[in-house]
This record gives sequence, structure tokens and C-alpha cells, in this order.
Amino acid sequence: MKKRRLFFLVVILLLVGAYFTYNYLYQDHRDIKTEDSVIEITAEDLLQQFKDGTATSILNNTITVTGTISQIEEMAVTLNNSVHCSFDDGLTGLMDNKEIKIKGRCIGYDDLFEVVKLDQCSITK
Repeated sequence: MKKRRLFFLVVILLLVGAYFTYNYLYQDHRDIKTEDSVIEITAEDLLQQFKDGTATSILNNTITVTGTISQIEEMAVTLNNSVHCSFDDGLTGLMDNKEIKIKGRCIGYDDLFEVVKLDQCSITK
């Protein structure tokens, strides 16, 4: 009888452990559109922070960038030739030289092209 109880206790502990391991490994993805921005900044100031080396606190955080559209691609926009914003959805109704505010996740700075990269972007009003 005691071995049977021990067996059930071990099985229950294994099931609980498997449940928590599964939930830890397969967490929900971040929804950048619903997150609040850590900082609101202009495109030029953001680029300058990365050049100065003072922007490490905003990496992998949600930020809002304001700037003028300098280049439009199918799934991306470049602001002031310094911030490259990638979108998950297609872009419609955007024009060059238009002032815009974009929220996205800051993924880093490209030394070669000297641009800051954002992904999962959305246009804010």
C-alpha cells in the first residue's frame, strides 16, 4: 500500500513538473502594438544615442519614433535616413517627406549602414 502511494505521488509530481516546463518553454509572444512605449524620441536623437553608446537601455524595448519618411519599401519605412522600421503587415497610403510617428521594438544599430532597426512596427496617430 505504501509503494502504491509513493508511485502516485511521483506520477503527480512528474505531471505538475511537465505542466510548468511546457508553459515555460511555450510562452505567448509579445504584442508590441498593445505595449506602452518606454521612450518617445525623434529619429535623429535615437541615432545619436546609438552613436554615443548610451542607448543600451532601450534595446529590445518598445519605443515610439517620430520622423520624416525618407524611403518606402513593401514592408518597411526609413525615417530621416537613420531609422529602419519593419512592419508585419503591408503599407498603404504613405508618402515620402511625410511626418509620421511609429511604435516598434528596437532591435539594434547597424554600424555598416548607420541605421537603427525597429521591427513589429505600427503607425500611431
